[in-house]
Amino acid sequence: MERPEPAFQTPDSGALHLRGEAGRLLAHLEMHLVRQPDDLTGHTRRVMIAWRLGDPDAIYGALVDLFIALAERGVGLKSAMLSRTALQLGPSQRRFLASHLASGVRADEPVQPPASRSVLTRGLVGMASPAL
Repeated sequence: MERPEPAFQTPDSGALHLRGEAGRLLAHLEMHLVRQPDDLTGHTRRVMIAWRLGDPDAIYGALVDLFIALAERGVGLKSAMLSRTALQLGPSQRRFLASHLASGVRADEPVQPPASRSVLTRGLVGMASPAL
């Protein structure tokens, strides 16, 4: 039996019980979201797949990217995704995201702790220095 490409699988499909298939789908979504950062369905699927895999770095990166894509919009979606995944995130990751529920995250904003699996950040980490 031929399996569909990961992009055409739904998160509830039987193939996702295999860690390798879910990992492939997650990697595909990461590449897809670089090209189409406004795809909220893709962002949500990515968060949920990372959550099912139990991969805190992938969850955090997916949430940071969702917060970037939504900016100050979609507080309900951001809050729901953060609540659903909070137990698999570290305390500093939860604090960072909770403090950005209303404002979102800018791609050029320093992210602390770093989100190594984010595909939309510009790689800035640490604290922003005050304007001189």
